[in-house]
Amino acid sequence: MELASSSFKIPLMYEVVINFNGEDIQRKFVSHLDSALSAVGFTTFLHHPNADNPIHIQQPILNLSRVAIVVFTKSYSQSSWCLHQLQQIIRWQETYCRHLLPVYYEIQPSDVRLQMGDFGKAFKATAHQTFSPQQLRHGMSRWSHALTKAANFFGWDESNYRSDAELVDKIVKTVLHLPVLSATKFPVGLQFQVEDLIRTIKYKSTEVCRIAICGQGGSGKTTLAKAIYHQIHGTFTEKSFIEGEDR
Repeated sequence: MELASSSFKIPLMYEVVINFNGEDIQRKFVSHLDSALSAVGFTTFLHHPNADNPIHIQQPILNLSRVAIVVFTKSYSQSSWCLHQLQQIIRWQETYCRHLLPVYYEIQPSDVRLQMGDFGKAFKATAHQTFSPQQLRHGMSRWSHALTKAANFFGWDESNYRSDAELVDKIVKTVLHLPVLSATKFPVGLQFQVEDLIRTIKYKSTEVCRIAICGQGGSGKTTLAKAIYHQIHGTFTEKSFIEGEDR
């Protein structure tokens, strides 16, 4: 099946935000996860303090996203930036009822949940460096709440998998099956179009099916194509989503 689509002109919506700390984990694991998610059609945003211009999660990024994957490592609690941003992610999850998925890479989930071990020591050191004596107790409490809350969600412990490839595959399959494409996120009337096109595809299920989606820039062509892809991808053995250019 081939869907002809084009990039729309409204502000880009990141479907999956990956939050982490450290260039090592980016090279070892996050880059592979990012590539795998992109390969099946998700638009991702790598959210970390080591970028040239680290962006604080605000309305244009997080509030329009559907999934946040937080990669916890031993160095995560060394970054006040990450801990502040985790608070924003928790607030976003509670406000919009979106999906927060933790990954524990070379660290025990209990160390994150209870701020124990080397993770806990770094957490306390970062707090003392960040907050004034008057702010310390309240600041640590807010960070601790965010870490405990995040660690209580369903997630993955890297030590339970034979390889990073196996872990990445498991995460991607889980994200693919999340109810992330709710009708409330579509432009008005798009849900009906998705359902109508899926019915057409199913009717022609024994044939090679090529669908052209035409319209002006910004009319939602890519959004519609991606919505259809996520609805039916599970029925195909081999699949990919490739965005084209406006024509």
